Amino acid sequence: MKKVMKHLGEQQQGFAVSPFVTFLLDPSFAPQDRLRFLPCLAPLVMGSAELANSLTGEDSPEQNGQTPESPHWAPFLKDLQLLDLHSVEDFNAMLQLLWGENCGPVREVLYDFISLARSTTPLRRQIMLAALQSVGQVSLIAMEQVARELEASTRKHLGTMDSLRTQVQLGEWSATVFELTLTDEEEEQAIRDINQVFSLMDELTDYLLEHVQEWFAGQEKPSRQAIMAEQIAKMNFRDFGNTRIASLCKSAGFTSVDTQKVQQFFTFMTDSWNSRLVGEASPWKSDISDDHTPFELSIALEGSRPEIRFLIEAQNHPTTLQTSWDDGLALNERLNKEFGLSLEHFNRVKDLFEPHNPQARFSLWHAFCLKPDRGAEVKVYLNPQARGPEHANAIVEEALSRLGFAHAWRFLSQVVMKRGAQDQVLYFSLDMGGQAVSRVKIYVAHRDAAPEDIEAAMSQAREYSAGEARAFCEAIQGDDNKFSAPRSTLTCWAFTSDDDDKPYSATLHCPIRCYADNDRDALRRVRAVLDPKSHAVLDRCVWALANRPLEAGVGLIQWASMRREGGRVRTTFYLATEAYGTVAPRKSTSHRVHVPDLMNAEVFQLSA
Repeated sequence: MKKVMKHLGEQQQGFAVSPFVTFLLDPSFAPQDRLRFLPCLAPLVMGSAELANSLTGEDSPEQNGQTPESPHWAPFLKDLQLLDLHSVEDFNAMLQLLWGENCGPVREVLYDFISLARSTTPLRRQIMLAALQSVGQVSLIAMEQVARELEASTRKHLGTMDSLRTQVQLGEWSATVFELTLTDEEEEQAIRDINQVFSLMDELTDYLLEHVQEWFAGQEKPSRQAIMAEQIAKMNFRDFGNTRIASLCKSAGFTSVDTQKVQQFFTFMTDSWNSRLVGEASPWKSDISDDHTPFELSIALEGSRPEIRFLIEAQNHPTTLQTSWDDGLALNERLNKEFGLSLEHFNRVKDLFEPHNPQARFSLWHAFCLKPDRGAEVKVYLNPQARGPEHANAIVEEALSRLGFAHAWRFLSQVVMKRGAQDQVLYFSLDMGGQAVSRVKIYVAHRDAAPEDIEAAMSQAREYSAGEARAFCEAIQGDDNKFSAPRSTLTCWAFTSDDDDKPYSATLHCPIRCYADNDRDALRRVRAVLDPKSHAVLDRCVWALANRPLEAGVGLIQWASMRREGGRVRTTFYLATEAYGTVAPRKSTSHRVHVPDLMNAEVFQLSA
C-alpha cells in the first residue's frame, strides 16, 4: 500500500502547484475576482450529496426519502449574493444557475464521478474518495486564504468555507483504507483510479480558470493580453527572453542556479542582437514560430527531471538568409572560444549548407538544452534545402559521407523515405560537444502522410512498440485519413558514428498547432498521451507563458514529440513566446480527435 500512498502524495503535491491553486493564492488579484468561478460550481454543490452517497455506496437521497438538496446549497447561494456573483430571485434565475451554459462542463465532470463510483467495487470507491479528499485538503487551504483576505478587506464572511471545512474534516475517515493490504494488481488499479480522479479534477479546474480569464477579457479595461503585448514591444530581446525563461524554469522546478545558467547561455548566444527592441512586428519572418519570434522554448519530460531548451536564429539589421548564416558562424567561433565547443564536424560540412536558395526558410539555427545539475549541450541546425529542394538529398548524402556515416543515407532513402517527393529531408542537426562518438540527426517531413505511413516509418526504430506511433499521432492530430496541414508530421533519426547502419533512436514530431482548435484543446490532446504525474508540470509551464486565455488562440503549444529510448518514452513540447501576437483559434469540422482510454492502454504508459 506504500506505493499507492506515495503516488497519491505526489499527485496531491502536483495539484498544490497547479495553475488553478496558484491563481487562488496570487495576491495580485482581488479576492473577489479570484472567486469569479463560484457560480459555475452550482451543479457540483447541488449534487455533492449524491456524489458522496455514490462514493460511500449508500442509497441516494431519492431512494431513502431524504431531500436531494445538498446541505451546502444554502450557504453557497448566500455567498453568491454576498459577492454579487448571482442573485436567485425567481425560478428562472435558479434554472439559469444550475443549467446555464457556464455550468455544462462542471455537470459533465460531476456525472463522470458519479458514474465511475457507481460502477466499481467498494475498495475502488474508497480509493477514489481518498483521492478526492486529498484534493479537498489542498482546495480548502487555498480557498481559506482567499476568504481571509476577503474578510479582512470587506468584512464579508463566506459560509461556503465553513461548509467545505466540515466536509473535508468528515472525510478523513477514508485514510483508513491505506491500512489495507493490496495485491499487486489491486495496487496498480488503485493508481489508475487515483490518476483518473486527478485527471477529472484537472479538467474541472482548467475550465474554472478559463472562465475567470474570460471574465477578465470582457472588462472595459485593457485585457492582460493587450497590456502584455504593449509591454513586450518595449522590451529588448535579452530581457524578454530571460523573463520567459525564468517563468518556464520556475514552473519546471529548476533551481535558481540552473535557471541562471539557462539565462546566461541565452544572453551569450544572442549577444549580437539581444539589445534590439522586440517591437510590434518582426522585421524578419523567422520560421522558428508562427508569429516569427526568432526564438522558441521547449520542455522535455523524461523521468522526474525535466529538461529546458531554447532554439534561436541570429538577427541583424536587416536580417537575411546570408546575415543569419554569417552571424551563426560568428556565434560558433564565440562558443568555441568561450566554452571549448567543437567545430570539427561542422567545418567538414558547412560549405554544403551555405544558403544559395532565396526561398529557403532558414540558414542556421542554434539550440541549447539543460537538465538540472547537468552540463549544457549546444547543437546546430542546418538547412538541407539551402540550395533548393532538388539538391537536398544529395547534400545530406554527401554530408553524412564526410562525417563517417556512409550507411545512414542508405537507411534513410530506402527505408524511411519510401514515398518519393512526399518525404523530404528538412533539418540536419549536429552536436557541438566534441564527443569521441559523434552524433547527427536527420529530420524527414512526411507530407500528406496517412497514419499507417507514420507507423511504418517509426516501425524501423530500434525500440519500436507496435501501434505506439499511430496512437500518439492520432491523439495529437486526430484520426483523419491523411495529415495534410501546412506543417508536415516529422520523424527524426539519430545516428552515431560507431554504428551508422541503423539509427539508435527515432522521434515523432506532430505539429499540434495545425490541428487543435485552440491551446486549451491542444493541452487536452497532450494530456491524453502524457503520464498523469507530468500533467501539473506541463500545465504550469503552459500557463507561465500564456499572456491570454488558452481558448483565445492557437500555437502557444507548437509541436509535441515522443521518443522511445532505453525502455522509456521521452515527450517534448515546443512552446511559442508569442512576442508578435497570437494565431486566431479555429473551428475545425475535421481532424476528429481520438483520445484513447489511458487507464487501460498500455501503449500510452509514457514516462513522466
